Amino acid sequence: MNSLIRQFFTGNKENQFKEVLFLSEESNATWEAISRIAFDLPRGWFELSRLSPQDRIEFTRDFWLDRIPYHPSAHPAFFEFFDQLDDVAVVLMRRREEEPLDSELVYSLADNSSFFRGKPPCTEGDLHDLKSEIELNLPHDFLSFVRIHNGFGKLSEMGLLEVEEIAPVRRRVMNMLMQTEKRIHAAGLEVDPAALIPFYETLGLSSFQCFYTDWYPGNEMGNVYLSGIDYTLSDVSDKKMWAENLAFPTFSEWFAYYLQGMDLCT
Repeated sequence: MNSLIRQFFTGNKENQFKEVLFLSEESNATWEAISRIAFDLPRGWFELSRLSPQDRIEFTRDFWLDRIPYHPSAHPAFFEFFDQLDDVAVVLMRRREEEPLDSELVYSLADNSSFFRGKPPCTEGDLHDLKSEIELNLPHDFLSFVRIHNGFGKLSEMGLLEVEEIAPVRRRVMNMLMQTEKRIHAAGLEVDPAALIPFYETLGLSSFQCFYTDWYPGNEMGNVYLSGIDYTLSDVSDKKMWAENLAFPTFSEWFAYYLQGMDLCT
């Protein structure tokens, strides 16, 4: 496990965690005892913590590849991501003594450059509530991923929204766009703010990666980048420029781009 992870959870006063447990280091822990203080900990994550680091990496990689629908460019990027890891650790933490422990799966890059964090999967009830509120079918690969991690991010930024955050953040984005004098456009056409469904927020910039209900480059809606700085949207008119403009036909392609450490703050 790289040193940035321990620094984040135990050496950073800004986070102010009252208690942190690296579950793989708690050799005497039992499921019965841990589940009483970490209510959101999946049983499978506890079992994962009993394995060796390499087995944790391989097991988690295979779980991702089995759950996320196959994509010819995204899946090789997922393999590459897991090849760069030295651990997938289960971490339990709380900020207040009276709170239960929260659980995260932490993906440690072996070169000590960074790490990623994922929260426990969403429930089917969460997905039902989201669909009832937005009344749209979100891409299957996105729905598959939130059944792995409902909330995901890099370092201290948990940018990939939890399912229950999507509708409130969408309302916030719509209000932001309706209150500005500027109008957002894509390929020269004015965009209805209601056509954007944010699923990722860039920390501190009021900028978002959004599913775009008026753009179906394949069988499902694609996603585009909305800048909260100048209220511009990814230009999707030129297919050759999609990736450069942060426009992606599928969630999987965007997510592979994100895992590769690309800058989403342009």
